[in-house]
Amino acid sequence: MRMIALTAAAVALVGLASPSFASGSSGSSRGGGGFSGSVQTQQDRQIQRLLRQGRSQVRKHITCKGCEFHRRLNKDTAREVAENVAKGQYNIAEEDRTAVLFYLRDRYRL
Repeated sequence: MRMIALTAAAVALVGLASPSFASGSSGSSRGGGGFSGSVQTQQDRQIQRLLRQGRSQVRKHITCKGCEFHRRLNKDTAREVAENVAKGQYNIAEEDRTAVLFYLRDRYRL
C-alpha cells in the first residue's frame, strides 16, 4: 500500500515539474496575469525545494563514502536505485522518498 501511495505521489510531482506551455505571451504583458505568475513562482520554488531535499537524501543514504553506490550512481544504475528507494531499502524516511524519487527522475531522466 505504501508503494502505491509513494508511486502516486511521485507521478503527481512529475506533473508539477512539467513545464506548462500556454498560448500567447506571459501573463504580465496582458495586464492581469500577476496571479498566475505568482502561482508559477510557487511551483518553481516547490520543485527546487524537492530537488534540493532529494539530492541531500541521495548523498546521505545512497552515495555516501561507505554506501553501495558511492561513485556508481549513474544513468544505468539510477532505475535500480529508484526501485530500491520505493521498496524502502536505504533507510530513507517515508516522507523523504518522494523527494528522492523526484530528484532521481529529474537528474537521470527516468
